[in-house]
Amino acid sequence: MKKTISILLGALLLLTGCNSVLEKTPDGQITLDKVLSNQSRSQGLISAVYGEVYTGRDQVSFVMNTFDCLTDNAFWAATYDAYEWHNGQLSLSNPVIKWSWSSPSEQLWPDFWRGIRLANNAIKYLPQSSALTQQEIDRWVAEARILRCWYYMWLLEFYGPMPWVEEPFEATYSGWGSLTRPTVDWLADKISSEVMDVVQSGILPNRQAASEAMHVDNGVAKAIRARVYMFAASALYNPEKNRERWQKAADAAQDVLNMSEYDLVPMSDYKKLFVSNFTDEIPEIIWRSWSDNSHINNTNAVDVGNYPYASINHIWNCGESPTQELVDCFEMTNGALPVTYNDDTHLSVTVTPEAAALGYSEEPGGDPYSNRDARFYVDILYNGADYGVPYNCTQNYIIDTYVGAANGFNDVISQETQRSCTGYYSRKDKYVDFWGPSGGWGKTQVCWVFFRLAEFYLNRAEALCELGDYENAVRALNKVRNRAGQPDIEDVPGYEASYDFLMPRIRNERRVEFCLEQGRFMDQRRWKILSQTNRFVTGMRITKGDDGKFSYERRKIRDYQSYTDKYLVMPIPLDDAKKMVGMTQPEAWQ
Repeated sequence: MKKTISILLGALLLLTGCNSVLEKTPDGQITLDKVLSNQSRSQGLISAVYGEVYTGRDQVSFVMNTFDCLTDNAFWAATYDAYEWHNGQLSLSNPVIKWSWSSPSEQLWPDFWRGIRLANNAIKYLPQSSALTQQEIDRWVAEARILRCWYYMWLLEFYGPMPWVEEPFEATYSGWGSLTRPTVDWLADKISSEVMDVVQSGILPNRQAASEAMHVDNGVAKAIRARVYMFAASALYNPEKNRERWQKAADAAQDVLNMSEYDLVPMSDYKKLFVSNFTDEIPEIIWRSWSDNSHINNTNAVDVGNYPYASINHIWNCGESPTQELVDCFEMTNGALPVTYNDDTHLSVTVTPEAAALGYSEEPGGDPYSNRDARFYVDILYNGADYGVPYNCTQNYIIDTYVGAANGFNDVISQETQRSCTGYYSRKDKYVDFWGPSGGWGKTQVCWVFFRLAEFYLNRAEALCELGDYENAVRALNKVRNRAGQPDIEDVPGYEASYDFLMPRIRNERRVEFCLEQGRFMDQRRWKILSQTNRFVTGMRITKGDDGKFSYERRKIRDYQSYTDKYLVMPIPLDDAKKMVGMTQPEAWQ
Protein backbone atom coordinates (compact mmCIF):
# COMPACT_ATOMS: atom_id res chain seq x y z
CA MET A 1 0.00 0.00 0.00
CA LYS A 2 1.31 3.45 -0.86
CA LYS A 3 2.02 5.76 2.06
CA THR A 4 0.04 9.01 1.80
CA ILE A 5 0.55 12.52 3.12
CA SER A 6 -2.82 13.85 4.28
CA ILE A 7 -4.01 17.29 5.28
CA LEU A 8 -4.86 16.81 8.95
CA LEU A 9 -6.78 19.28 11.09
CA GLY A 10 -6.82 19.96 14.80
CA ALA A 11 -3.98 20.65 17.19
CA LEU A 12 -3.36 17.04 18.19
CA LEU A 13 -3.45 15.67 14.66
CA LEU A 14 -1.21 18.50 13.53
CA LEU A 15 1.22 17.32 16.17
CA THR A 16 1.01 13.63 15.34
CA GLY A 17 0.34 13.14 11.66
CA CYS A 18 2.72 12.55 8.77
CA ASN A 19 1.23 15.22 6.53
CA SER A 20 1.99 18.08 4.21
CA VAL A 21 0.74 21.50 3.23
CA LEU A 22 1.37 20.70 -0.42
CA GLU A 23 -1.50 21.03 -2.87
CA LYS A 24 -3.91 18.15 -2.69
CA THR A 25 -4.99 15.97 -5.56
CA PRO A 26 -8.76 15.92 -6.29
CA ASP A 27 -9.35 13.16 -3.73
CA GLY A 28 -7.58 15.20 -1.03
CA GLN A 29 -4.43 13.11 -0.88
CA ILE A 30 -1.14 12.80 -2.71
CA THR A 31 1.08 9.78 -2.65
CA LEU A 32 4.55 10.13 -1.18
CA ASP A 33 6.25 8.80 -4.29
CA LYS A 34 4.66 11.58 -6.34
CA VAL A 35 6.01 14.13 -3.89
CA LEU A 36 9.51 12.70 -3.94
CA SER A 37 9.67 12.32 -7.71
CA ASN A 38 8.79 15.98 -8.32
CA GLN A 39 11.29 18.80 -7.72
CA SER A 40 8.83 21.51 -6.66
CA ARG A 41 6.83 19.15 -4.45
CA SER A 42 10.00 17.87 -2.82
CA GLN A 43 11.08 21.45 -2.20
CA GLY A 44 7.66 22.00 -0.66
CA LEU A 45 8.76 19.82 2.26
CA ILE A 46 11.25 22.49 3.41
CA SER A 47 8.99 25.37 2.37
CA ALA A 48 6.35 24.00 4.71
CA VAL A 49 8.80 24.18 7.63
CA TYR A 50 9.46 27.85 6.94
CA GLY A 51 5.72 28.35 6.65
CA GLU A 52 5.25 27.93 10.40
CA VAL A 53 7.67 30.74 11.35
CA TYR A 54 5.79 33.71 12.76
CA THR A 55 6.66 36.60 10.47
CA GLY A 56 4.38 39.39 11.77
CA ARG A 57 5.34 41.13 15.01
CA ASP A 58 1.75 42.15 15.68
CA GLN A 59 0.10 39.05 14.27
CA VAL A 60 0.87 36.48 16.95
CA SER A 61 -1.27 37.78 19.78
CA PHE A 62 -4.88 38.34 18.71
CA VAL A 63 -6.14 41.45 16.87
CA MET A 64 -2.73 42.91 16.18
CA ASN A 65 -1.67 42.90 19.84
CA THR A 66 2.10 42.82 20.16
CA PHE A 67 3.88 40.87 22.87
CA ASP A 68 5.16 44.11 24.36
CA CYS A 69 1.52 44.87 25.23
CA LEU A 70 1.63 41.81 27.50
CA THR A 71 4.50 43.44 29.44
CA ASP A 72 5.13 46.72 31.25
CA ASN A 73 6.64 48.22 28.08
CA ALA A 74 3.40 49.08 26.30
CA PHE A 75 -0.33 49.33 26.90
CA TRP A 76 -3.11 48.23 24.55
CA ALA A 77 -6.58 49.71 25.03
CA ALA A 78 -9.72 47.56 24.46
CA THR A 79 -11.02 44.22 25.70
CA TYR A 80 -9.07 41.88 23.46
CA ASP A 81 -6.34 39.40 24.32
CA ALA A 82 -4.06 41.86 26.14
CA TYR A 83 -7.04 42.81 28.32
CA GLU A 84 -7.81 39.15 29.09
CA TRP A 85 -4.13 38.43 29.73
CA HIS A 86 -3.78 41.25 32.24
CA ASN A 87 -7.11 40.31 33.85
CA GLY A 88 -5.55 36.99 34.85
CA GLN A 89 -7.67 34.84 32.53
CA LEU A 90 -4.89 32.52 31.38
CA SER A 91 -5.90 28.95 32.25
CA LEU A 92 -5.59 25.33 31.12
CA SER A 93 -8.65 25.80 28.92
CA ASN A 94 -8.02 29.42 27.89
CA PRO A 95 -4.57 30.06 26.39
CA VAL A 96 -5.64 33.69 25.74
CA ILE A 97 -3.17 34.03 22.85
CA LYS A 98 -5.42 32.92 20.02
CA TRP A 99 -7.22 33.96 16.85
CA SER A 100 -10.86 33.36 17.69
CA TRP A 101 -12.04 33.34 14.08
CA SER A 102 -9.51 30.66 13.07
CA SER A 103 -9.80 26.91 13.53
CA PRO A 104 -8.04 25.87 15.64
CA SER A 105 -8.04 29.27 17.34
CA GLU A 106 -5.08 28.62 19.62
CA GLN A 107 -1.65 29.99 18.73
CA LEU A 108 1.82 29.03 19.98
CA TRP A 109 1.53 25.44 21.27
CA PRO A 110 0.06 23.79 18.14
CA ASP A 111 2.06 26.02 15.80
CA PHE A 112 5.43 25.21 17.35
CA TRP A 113 4.71 21.49 17.37
CA ARG A 114 3.51 21.67 13.78
CA GLY A 115 6.81 23.30 12.86
CA ILE A 116 8.71 20.45 14.55
CA ARG A 117 6.60 17.83 12.81
CA LEU A 118 7.11 19.43 9.41
CA ALA A 119 10.85 19.68 10.07
CA ASN A 120 10.94 15.97 10.89
CA ASN A 121 9.06 15.23 7.67
CA ALA A 122 11.64 17.17 5.69
CA ILE A 123 14.59 15.55 7.46
CA LYS A 124 13.20 12.06 6.86
CA TYR A 125 11.84 12.33 3.34
CA LEU A 126 14.06 14.79 1.50
CA PRO A 127 16.95 12.26 1.27
CA GLN A 128 14.50 9.91 -0.50
CA SER A 129 13.72 12.39 -3.28
CA SER A 130 14.79 11.36 -6.78
CA ALA A 131 14.09 14.86 -8.10
CA LEU A 132 16.68 16.74 -6.06
CA THR A 133 20.44 17.03 -6.31
CA GLN A 134 22.53 15.82 -3.40
CA GLN A 135 23.50 19.43 -2.72
CA GLU A 136 19.84 20.45 -2.45
CA ILE A 137 19.11 17.53 -0.15
CA ASP A 138 22.04 18.27 2.13
CA ARG A 139 21.24 21.97 2.32
CA TRP A 140 17.52 21.61 3.01
CA VAL A 141 17.98 18.86 5.58
CA ALA A 142 20.51 21.08 7.36
CA GLU A 143 18.04 23.98 7.28
CA ALA A 144 15.25 21.74 8.62
CA ARG A 145 17.46 20.70 11.53
CA ILE A 146 18.09 24.35 12.44
CA LEU A 147 14.42 25.21 12.11
CA ARG A 148 13.52 22.29 14.38
CA CYS A 149 15.75 23.88 17.01
CA TRP A 150 14.05 27.24 16.36
CA TYR A 151 10.66 25.76 17.28
CA TYR A 152 12.09 23.99 20.33
CA MET A 153 13.55 27.33 21.44
CA TRP A 154 10.09 28.92 21.28
CA LEU A 155 8.52 26.01 23.15
CA LEU A 156 11.16 26.35 25.86
CA GLU A 157 10.53 30.08 26.23
CA PHE A 158 6.76 29.68 26.60
CA TYR A 159 6.14 26.16 27.93
CA GLY A 160 9.44 24.91 29.31
CA PRO A 161 11.66 22.07 28.06
CA MET A 162 9.89 19.57 25.81
CA PRO A 163 10.71 16.00 24.76
CA TRP A 164 12.95 15.83 21.72
CA VAL A 165 11.19 14.22 18.77
CA GLU A 166 13.12 13.18 15.65
CA GLU A 167 10.58 11.01 13.82
CA PRO A 168 7.28 12.08 12.25
CA PHE A 169 4.69 10.35 14.40
CA GLU A 170 2.27 8.17 12.48
CA ALA A 171 -1.44 8.91 12.93
CA THR A 172 -1.67 5.59 14.80
CA TYR A 173 0.97 6.58 17.38
CA SER A 174 -0.28 5.76 20.87
CA GLY A 175 2.71 6.46 23.08
CA TRP A 176 1.80 9.95 24.23
CA GLY A 177 1.63 8.88 27.83
CA SER A 178 5.28 7.81 27.79
CA LEU A 179 6.63 11.23 26.83
CA THR A 180 8.33 13.06 29.68
CA ARG A 181 9.94 16.46 30.14
CA PRO A 182 13.71 16.54 29.84
CA THR A 183 15.72 18.81 32.10
CA VAL A 184 16.48 22.26 30.75
CA ASP A 185 20.19 21.37 30.79
CA TRP A 186 19.58 18.31 28.65
CA LEU A 187 17.50 20.20 26.11
CA ALA A 188 19.95 23.12 25.90
CA ASP A 189 22.84 20.72 25.32
CA LYS A 190 20.79 18.78 22.76
CA ILE A 191 20.02 21.93 20.80
CA SER A 192 23.66 22.97 21.07
CA SER A 193 24.82 19.60 19.75
CA GLU A 194 22.31 19.69 16.91
CA VAL A 195 23.13 23.16 15.65
CA MET A 196 26.88 22.78 16.03
CA ASP A 197 26.76 19.52 14.10
CA VAL A 198 25.17 21.45 11.24
CA VAL A 199 27.65 24.33 11.57
CA GLN A 200 30.66 22.04 11.59
CA SER A 201 29.37 20.13 8.56
CA GLY A 202 30.11 23.18 6.42
CA ILE A 203 26.89 22.70 4.46
CA LEU A 204 25.41 26.12 5.25
CA PRO A 205 27.15 29.47 4.85
CA ASN A 206 27.88 31.64 7.87
CA ARG A 207 25.62 34.26 6.33
CA GLN A 208 23.19 33.87 3.47
CA ALA A 209 23.41 36.14 0.45
CA ALA A 210 20.72 38.82 0.29
CA SER A 211 18.82 36.79 -2.31
CA GLU A 212 18.64 33.86 0.13
CA ALA A 213 18.17 35.84 3.36
CA MET A 214 14.94 34.02 4.21
CA HIS A 215 16.92 30.82 4.72
CA VAL A 216 18.68 29.98 7.96
CA ASP A 217 22.46 29.81 8.09
CA ASN A 218 25.24 29.25 10.61
CA GLY A 219 24.63 32.68 12.12
CA VAL A 220 21.04 31.76 12.89
CA ALA A 221 22.14 28.38 14.23
CA LYS A 222 24.61 29.93 16.66
CA ALA A 223 22.10 32.60 17.67
CA ILE A 224 19.52 29.95 18.60
CA ARG A 225 22.13 28.11 20.64
CA ALA A 226 23.17 31.29 22.46
CA ARG A 227 19.61 32.33 23.28
CA VAL A 228 18.71 28.85 24.57
CA TYR A 229 21.79 28.72 26.83
CA MET A 230 20.91 32.19 28.11
CA PHE A 231 17.39 31.08 28.97
CA ALA A 232 18.65 27.91 30.68
CA ALA A 233 21.14 29.90 32.79
CA SER A 234 18.64 32.49 34.03
CA ALA A 235 16.80 32.57 37.34
CA LEU A 236 13.67 30.84 36.05
CA TYR A 237 15.60 27.58 35.55
CA ASN A 238 18.79 28.32 37.47
CA PRO A 239 17.84 29.74 40.87
CA GLU A 240 21.01 28.32 42.39
CA LYS A 241 23.10 30.35 39.88
CA ASN A 242 25.02 27.37 38.58
CA ARG A 243 28.23 28.84 37.15
CA GLU A 244 28.64 26.20 34.45
CA ARG A 245 25.35 27.27 32.88
CA TRP A 246 26.37 30.92 32.88
CA GLN A 247 29.73 30.04 31.37
CA LYS A 248 28.00 28.18 28.56
CA ALA A 249 25.81 31.23 27.97
CA ALA A 250 28.82 33.56 27.89
CA ASP A 251 30.75 31.29 25.54
CA ALA A 252 27.79 30.78 23.19
CA ALA A 253 27.27 34.53 22.95
CA GLN A 254 30.96 34.98 22.17
CA ASP A 255 30.70 32.39 19.39
CA VAL A 256 28.17 34.65 17.68
CA LEU A 257 30.26 37.77 18.30
CA ASN A 258 33.30 36.04 16.76
CA MET A 259 31.56 35.76 13.38
CA SER A 260 33.19 38.31 11.08
CA GLU A 261 30.11 38.44 8.85
CA TYR A 262 28.17 40.54 11.40
CA ASP A 263 28.77 43.95 12.94
CA LEU A 264 26.85 46.65 14.79
CA VAL A 265 25.51 49.35 12.51
CA PRO A 266 26.35 52.98 13.38
CA MET A 267 23.65 55.03 15.07
CA SER A 268 23.10 56.89 11.79
CA ASP A 269 21.81 53.60 10.33
CA TYR A 270 19.99 52.39 13.45
CA LYS A 271 16.52 52.98 11.99
CA LYS A 272 17.39 50.71 9.07
CA LEU A 273 17.39 47.76 11.47
CA PHE A 274 13.62 48.11 11.67
CA VAL A 275 12.57 50.02 8.55
CA SER A 276 14.33 48.85 5.39
CA ASN A 277 13.66 46.55 2.49
CA PHE A 278 14.18 42.85 3.13
CA THR A 279 16.81 42.60 0.41
CA ASP A 280 18.88 45.41 1.97
CA GLU A 281 22.02 43.99 3.54
CA ILE A 282 22.19 45.20 7.15
CA PRO A 283 25.38 43.89 8.82
CA GLU A 284 23.85 43.70 12.30
CA ILE A 285 20.84 41.59 11.33
CA ILE A 286 21.34 37.84 11.67
CA TRP A 287 17.79 36.81 10.71
CA ARG A 288 14.56 38.70 10.16
CA SER A 289 11.07 38.22 8.80
CA TRP A 290 10.69 38.03 5.04
CA SER A 291 7.12 39.32 5.35
CA ASP A 292 6.56 43.07 5.05
CA ASN A 293 5.04 44.32 8.33
CA SER A 294 4.35 47.86 7.08
CA HIS A 295 0.71 47.48 8.05
CA ILE A 296 1.92 48.02 11.64
CA ASN A 297 1.74 51.73 10.82
CA ASN A 298 -2.03 51.24 10.71
CA THR A 299 -2.42 48.97 13.73
CA ASN A 300 0.19 50.11 16.27
CA ALA A 301 1.25 53.68 15.54
CA VAL A 302 0.32 57.37 15.65
CA ASP A 303 -2.63 58.71 13.69
CA VAL A 304 -1.08 60.74 10.89
CA GLY A 305 -4.63 61.36 9.66
CA ASN A 306 -4.61 64.42 11.91
CA TYR A 307 -2.01 66.06 9.64
CA PRO A 308 -3.25 69.65 9.14
CA TYR A 309 -1.73 70.28 5.69
CA ALA A 310 -3.28 67.49 3.59
CA SER A 311 -6.03 64.89 3.68
CA ILE A 312 -4.56 61.62 4.97
CA ASN A 313 -6.42 58.48 6.02
CA HIS A 314 -6.84 57.82 9.73
CA ILE A 315 -5.33 54.70 11.30
CA TRP A 316 -7.32 51.81 12.72
CA ASN A 317 -5.62 51.76 16.12
CA CYS A 318 -2.69 53.32 17.96
CA GLY A 319 -2.17 49.87 19.50
CA GLU A 320 0.99 49.49 21.55
CA SER A 321 1.41 52.71 23.51
CA PRO A 322 4.75 52.93 25.34
CA THR A 323 4.40 53.24 29.11
CA GLN A 324 5.96 55.81 31.38
CA GLU A 325 7.95 52.96 32.94
CA LEU A 326 9.62 52.33 29.57
CA VAL A 327 10.23 56.04 28.96
CA ASP A 328 11.88 56.30 32.40
CA CYS A 329 14.45 53.70 31.32
CA PHE A 330 16.00 55.94 28.67
CA GLU A 331 19.03 57.66 30.18
CA MET A 332 20.04 61.26 29.82
CA THR A 333 22.96 61.91 27.48
CA ASN A 334 25.34 61.96 30.48
CA GLY A 335 24.33 58.41 31.40
CA ALA A 336 22.12 59.34 34.34
CA LEU A 337 18.69 57.81 34.72
CA PRO A 338 16.15 60.64 34.75
CA VAL A 339 14.18 59.79 37.90
CA THR A 340 13.91 57.51 40.89
CA TYR A 341 10.55 56.34 42.19
CA ASN A 342 9.62 57.57 45.66
CA ASP A 343 7.22 54.68 46.27
CA ASP A 344 5.70 51.62 44.62
CA THR A 345 3.06 53.62 42.75
CA HIS A 346 5.57 55.20 40.32
CA LEU A 347 3.45 58.35 40.55
CA SER A 348 5.83 60.27 42.81
CA VAL A 349 9.39 60.67 41.58
CA THR A 350 12.60 62.46 42.39
CA VAL A 351 14.55 63.88 39.46
CA THR A 352 18.19 62.81 39.69
CA PRO A 353 20.64 65.72 40.07
CA GLU A 354 22.48 64.77 36.89
CA ALA A 355 19.19 64.76 34.93
CA ALA A 356 18.19 68.12 36.40
CA ALA A 357 21.56 69.51 35.30
CA LEU A 358 20.60 68.67 31.70
CA GLY A 359 17.20 70.34 32.03
CA TYR A 360 14.93 67.43 32.94
CA SER A 361 11.83 68.70 34.72
CA GLU A 362 8.23 67.60 35.20
CA GLU A 363 7.28 70.89 36.79
CA PRO A 364 4.81 73.16 34.91
CA GLY A 365 6.63 74.59 31.92
CA GLY A 366 9.37 71.98 32.24
CA ASP A 367 10.80 69.62 29.65
CA PRO A 368 11.28 65.90 30.40
CA TYR A 369 12.18 64.94 26.82
CA SER A 370 15.36 66.82 25.92
CA ASN A 371 18.92 65.46 26.15
CA ARG A 372 17.86 61.82 26.25
CA ASP A 373 19.57 58.71 24.87
CA ALA A 374 19.49 58.85 21.05
CA ARG A 375 17.42 55.65 20.95
CA PHE A 376 14.58 57.48 22.70
CA TYR A 377 14.04 59.62 19.61
CA VAL A 378 14.05 56.55 17.32
CA ASP A 379 11.71 54.48 19.47
CA ILE A 380 9.20 56.85 21.10
CA LEU A 381 6.87 59.61 19.92
CA TYR A 382 6.22 62.11 22.71
CA ASN A 383 4.65 65.54 23.13
CA GLY A 384 6.35 67.93 20.73
CA ALA A 385 8.18 65.25 18.74
CA ASP A 386 8.89 65.94 15.08
CA TYR A 387 7.72 62.83 13.23
CA GLY A 388 8.97 64.05 9.85
CA VAL A 389 7.24 64.66 6.53
CA PRO A 390 4.47 62.35 5.28
CA TYR A 391 4.73 60.88 1.80
CA ASN A 392 4.32 63.44 -1.01
CA CYS A 393 3.99 66.31 1.50
CA THR A 394 6.23 69.24 2.46
CA GLN A 395 5.42 70.09 6.10
CA ASN A 396 6.64 68.15 9.13
CA TYR A 397 4.09 66.40 11.33
CA ILE A 398 4.50 67.48 14.97
CA ILE A 399 3.09 65.18 17.65
CA ASP A 400 0.92 66.84 20.30
CA THR A 401 -0.13 64.50 23.10
CA TYR A 402 -1.57 66.99 25.58
CA VAL A 403 -5.25 66.71 26.51
CA GLY A 404 -7.44 68.05 23.72
CA ALA A 405 -4.73 67.98 21.04
CA ALA A 406 -4.95 65.99 17.81
CA ASN A 407 -2.99 63.11 19.33
CA GLY A 408 -4.00 63.98 22.86
CA PHE A 409 -4.18 61.78 25.92
CA ASN A 410 -7.14 59.36 25.92
CA ASP A 411 -8.73 58.58 29.29
CA VAL A 412 -10.91 55.75 27.94
CA ILE A 413 -9.13 52.39 28.03
CA SER A 414 -12.06 50.04 27.37
CA GLN A 415 -12.06 50.22 23.58
CA GLU A 416 -9.59 50.41 20.72
CA THR A 417 -8.53 53.95 20.05
CA GLN A 418 -6.59 56.13 17.67
CA ARG A 419 -5.27 58.17 20.59
CA SER A 420 -2.79 56.94 23.17
CA CYS A 421 -3.86 56.18 26.73
CA THR A 422 -0.29 56.65 28.00
CA GLY A 423 0.72 59.90 26.32
CA TYR A 424 3.22 58.18 24.03
CA TYR A 425 3.22 56.43 20.67
CA SER A 426 5.41 53.69 19.25
CA ARG A 427 7.93 54.82 16.62
CA LYS A 428 10.62 52.15 16.40
CA ASP A 429 9.44 50.17 13.38
CA LYS A 430 7.10 52.89 12.08
CA TYR A 431 7.71 55.66 9.53
CA VAL A 432 5.70 58.77 8.77
CA ASP A 433 5.92 58.47 5.00
CA PHE A 434 3.95 55.26 5.08
CA TRP A 435 1.11 57.78 4.94
CA GLY A 436 0.30 60.29 2.25
CA PRO A 437 -2.60 62.20 0.69
CA SER A 438 -5.38 60.33 -1.12
CA GLY A 439 -4.20 56.97 0.23
CA GLY A 440 -0.71 57.28 -1.25
CA TRP A 441 2.23 56.03 0.75
CA GLY A 442 5.90 55.23 0.66
CA LYS A 443 7.06 51.71 -0.08
CA THR A 444 9.75 51.06 2.51
CA GLN A 445 9.32 47.71 4.24
CA VAL A 446 9.14 46.83 7.92
CA CYS A 447 10.66 43.42 8.68
CA TRP A 448 10.50 42.02 12.22
CA VAL A 449 14.04 41.23 13.40
CA PHE A 450 14.46 37.81 15.00
CA PHE A 451 18.16 38.04 15.84
CA ARG A 452 20.62 40.93 15.69
CA LEU A 453 24.16 41.21 16.96
CA ALA A 454 23.47 43.63 19.82
CA GLU A 455 21.60 40.87 21.67
CA PHE A 456 24.74 38.82 22.03
CA TYR A 457 26.84 41.65 23.41
CA LEU A 458 24.22 42.10 26.11
CA ASN A 459 23.87 38.34 26.63
CA ARG A 460 27.60 38.14 27.20
CA ALA A 461 27.58 41.18 29.49
CA GLU A 462 24.84 39.60 31.62
CA ALA A 463 26.47 36.17 31.75
CA LEU A 464 29.89 37.59 32.68
CA CYS A 465 28.32 39.79 35.35
CA GLU A 466 26.72 36.67 36.85
CA LEU A 467 30.18 35.08 36.81
CA GLY A 468 31.73 38.06 38.58
CA ASP A 469 33.85 39.06 35.60
CA TYR A 470 32.87 42.72 35.77
CA GLU A 471 35.72 44.01 33.62
CA ASN A 472 34.70 42.00 30.58
CA ALA A 473 31.00 42.43 31.31
CA VAL A 474 31.53 46.19 31.15
CA ARG A 475 33.45 45.86 27.91
CA ALA A 476 30.56 44.01 26.24
CA LEU A 477 27.96 46.37 27.68
CA ASN A 478 29.82 49.45 26.45
CA LYS A 479 29.77 48.20 22.85
CA VAL A 480 26.00 48.68 22.76
CA ARG A 481 26.00 51.85 24.86
CA ASN A 482 28.67 53.54 22.79
CA ARG A 483 26.90 52.79 19.53
CA ALA A 484 23.98 54.87 20.86
CA GLY A 485 26.36 57.66 21.89
CA GLN A 486 25.97 56.90 25.59
CA PRO A 487 29.05 57.17 27.84
CA ASP A 488 30.94 54.14 29.10
CA ILE A 489 29.10 52.67 32.05
CA GLU A 490 32.16 53.43 34.22
CA ASP A 491 31.55 57.14 33.56
CA VAL A 492 27.89 57.27 34.62
CA PRO A 493 26.97 58.78 38.01
CA GLY A 494 27.41 56.41 40.94
CA TYR A 495 29.27 53.69 39.05
CA GLU A 496 30.53 50.73 41.06
CA ALA A 497 32.22 47.60 39.76
CA SER A 498 29.71 45.45 41.61
CA TYR A 499 26.89 43.07 40.81
CA ASP A 500 24.32 45.27 42.55
CA PHE A 501 25.18 48.24 40.34
CA LEU A 502 25.97 46.51 37.05
CA MET A 503 23.18 43.95 36.76
CA PRO A 504 20.31 46.47 36.98
CA ARG A 505 22.04 48.65 34.39
CA ILE A 506 22.64 45.69 32.07
CA ARG A 507 18.97 44.79 32.33
CA ASN A 508 17.97 48.39 31.76
CA GLU A 509 20.23 48.55 28.70
CA ARG A 510 18.57 45.45 27.33
CA ARG A 511 15.12 46.89 27.92
CA VAL A 512 16.03 50.09 26.07
CA GLU A 513 17.91 48.46 23.21
CA PHE A 514 15.19 45.90 22.46
CA CYS A 515 12.06 47.77 23.47
CA LEU A 516 9.08 47.08 21.22
CA GLU A 517 10.86 44.11 19.63
CA GLN A 518 9.18 41.44 21.82
CA GLY A 519 12.24 40.64 23.97
CA ARG A 520 10.83 42.08 27.20
CA PHE A 521 8.19 39.34 27.37
CA MET A 522 10.86 36.65 27.71
CA ASP A 523 13.25 38.70 29.83
CA GLN A 524 10.62 39.31 32.52
CA ARG A 525 10.09 35.57 32.76
CA ARG A 526 13.63 34.31 32.73
CA TRP A 527 14.58 36.92 35.35
CA LYS A 528 11.44 36.02 37.40
CA ILE A 529 10.56 39.69 37.92
CA LEU A 530 6.88 39.63 36.95
CA SER A 531 5.80 40.20 40.54
CA GLN A 532 7.84 43.41 40.62
CA THR A 533 7.12 44.73 37.13
CA ASN A 534 3.69 43.59 35.94
CA ARG A 535 1.29 44.82 38.62
CA PHE A 536 0.29 48.03 36.79
CA VAL A 537 1.47 50.55 34.21
CA THR A 538 1.47 54.35 34.16
CA GLY A 539 1.47 57.12 31.57
CA MET A 540 2.01 60.86 31.35
CA ARG A 541 -1.12 63.02 31.15
CA ILE A 542 -0.12 66.45 29.85
CA THR A 543 -2.30 69.54 29.90
CA LYS A 544 -1.65 72.90 28.27
CA GLY A 545 -2.40 76.06 30.21
CA ASP A 546 -3.66 79.37 28.92
CA ASP A 547 -0.09 80.61 29.15
CA GLY A 548 1.02 77.88 26.74
CA LYS A 549 2.96 76.00 29.42
CA PHE A 550 2.64 72.25 29.79
CA SER A 551 1.82 70.57 33.10
CA TYR A 552 2.74 66.92 33.68
CA GLU A 553 0.81 64.35 35.69
CA ARG A 554 1.93 60.76 36.06
CA ARG A 555 -1.20 58.63 36.02
CA LYS A 556 -1.90 54.94 36.61
CA ILE A 557 -3.48 53.43 33.49
CA ARG A 558 -4.70 50.17 35.00
CA ASP A 559 -3.86 47.40 37.45
CA TYR A 560 -2.77 44.00 36.15
CA GLN A 561 -3.27 40.45 37.37
CA SER A 562 -0.60 38.97 35.09
CA TYR A 563 2.23 38.93 37.60
CA THR A 564 1.77 35.60 39.39
CA ASP A 565 3.96 32.54 38.92
CA LYS A 566 1.26 31.10 36.63
CA TYR A 567 2.41 33.60 34.04
CA LEU A 568 6.06 32.55 34.16
CA VAL A 569 5.60 29.32 32.19
CA MET A 570 2.44 28.64 30.22
CA PRO A 571 0.60 25.37 30.89
CA ILE A 572 0.21 22.51 28.45
CA PRO A 573 -3.32 23.00 27.03
CA LEU A 574 -5.90 20.85 28.74
CA ASP A 575 -6.81 18.51 25.86
CA ASP A 576 -3.20 17.60 25.17
CA ALA A 577 -2.34 17.42 28.86
CA LYS A 578 -4.95 14.66 29.22
CA LYS A 579 -3.18 12.62 26.54
CA MET A 580 0.41 13.43 27.56
CA VAL A 581 -0.01 12.14 31.10
CA GLY A 582 3.73 11.64 31.54
CA MET A 583 4.37 15.34 31.07
CA THR A 584 4.32 17.44 34.22
CA GLN A 585 2.67 20.83 34.16
CA PRO A 586 4.79 23.80 35.30
CA GLU A 587 4.96 23.95 39.08
CA ALA A 588 2.48 26.83 39.42
CA TRP A 589 -0.09 24.86 37.40
CA GLN A 590 0.14 21.57 39.29
